[in-house]
Amino acid sequence: MPVTHKELLIVSTTPGLVEALAGYEGLSVVMAQRPDLAIQLLSAARPPQALYVEDTRGTVDDLWEMVRTAQRSNIPVFVGLQSVALVQQDDFSDAGVQVMTARDATSIAAWLGAGLGARPLASAKGQVLIAVAGAKGGIGKTRVVADLAEGLLRRGLRVLVVDGDLSNSGLIPTFRIPSGFASYVQIRSDGAAAWTTDNVRRHIMVHESSGIHFLLGSEQTADPQDLQLPEWLALMQAVRGLHEYDVVLLDTGPEIKKRPYALIAARDGGIVILPAPPGRKERTGVANALQVFQRHTPDLSDRCYLLMMEPERSVIVGVDDVAPRFGELFPKTRILGTMPRAAKQVSIADEDQDRYISPLDVMPHSPFSRAVHELVEVLCQELGLNPRKPMPKSSLWHRLRGNRPVLTPSGTSAPRQSVEGAAVHL
Repeated sequence: MPVTHKELLIVSTTPGLVEALAGYEGLSVVMAQRPDLAIQLLSAARPPQALYVEDTRGTVDDLWEMVRTAQRSNIPVFVGLQSVALVQQDDFSDAGVQVMTARDATSIAAWLGAGLGARPLASAKGQVLIAVAGAKGGIGKTRVVADLAEGLLRRGLRVLVVDGDLSNSGLIPTFRIPSGFASYVQIRSDGAAAWTTDNVRRHIMVHESSGIHFLLGSEQTADPQDLQLPEWLALMQAVRGLHEYDVVLLDTGPEIKKRPYALIAARDGGIVILPAPPGRKERTGVANALQVFQRHTPDLSDRCYLLMMEPERSVIVGVDDVAPRFGELFPKTRILGTMPRAAKQVSIADEDQDRYISPLDVMPHSPFSRAVHELVEVLCQELGLNPRKPMPKSSLWHRLRGNRPVLTPSGTSAPRQSVEGAAVHL
């Protein structure tokens, strides 16, 4: 039976709703941030085919105006009552619209899917979005993204990395990506209608050395290309339609207020990982970032995970000193674990200027490599991911020799090794 595609316009603040709707066949979701924008779309020559609107944006009068505008064009209307308009539930039902009072994304998506005749996709879990963020540069965001991408890929998961640091990309030099790559920023020149899943898919680069798939931004740092917020929202909506990926990893820049990409990811049901070195400046930057999520309405700090980083040798404060402070200030935020420092391992991998070498291949049994694999395992359990390959482990013999390089820049690339034995304790 052919799939009937329907464009659904939503005006909602429910976290994770866009992600949940991506799990239904034939639905194309358009998000309007304000009632007046929704009314413009509903009044257009080619309006959306259905409307879901909540009483969490604008006034009750705005809500009724959107409903009436849709009804004038015979557009099916679904209303979510969560706030001020609950007392008018019977009035909305009498007006011929379907009403829902649930507040969680899964229930709302299931209700909308049933009302629109959209079947759940065979892959019920859908795509997982992980943003790596911070309010300060130089804390290791790109390193965490690279290691997570490598670790997830080695578990047999399909990974797409989106470069959201448009002012100073760390992914391009880390992965030795040459200039002239296809940038998703180029899509903006084709107009607002060009941000489709198929068009975005054409800008994906497959990295030959690692096998990781990338959507890359700007390679210029002095005068970087930029996106307006609606363009970014359109890009990520298109990415949500890339059902061939299990995980989308988003590397964000430090301008968390100018480019609130991690905040948007959390709002739309993704999680945010914040690398947290214990030094004073670094931990202050992490706290500043967490305050942005905490002060959001609703509070999104429960979508955030701290990845504690072992301190540099000169830092006198350790992880055990600062972790309780974060717990007191941000009780909804969880700690994923602790990453050991691996300056030598990363430096050996980074010394080859002509090709990308993963630190996990340089010392595959080091405490750092085992910590990466354990971190990926924790994420799989937290997010319900089902990896196709088992977690690499290390035997006692491997652990004793863990800090001995098996690959150097001048050597021949060794095949990626699987490890056996106990993993590092996080």
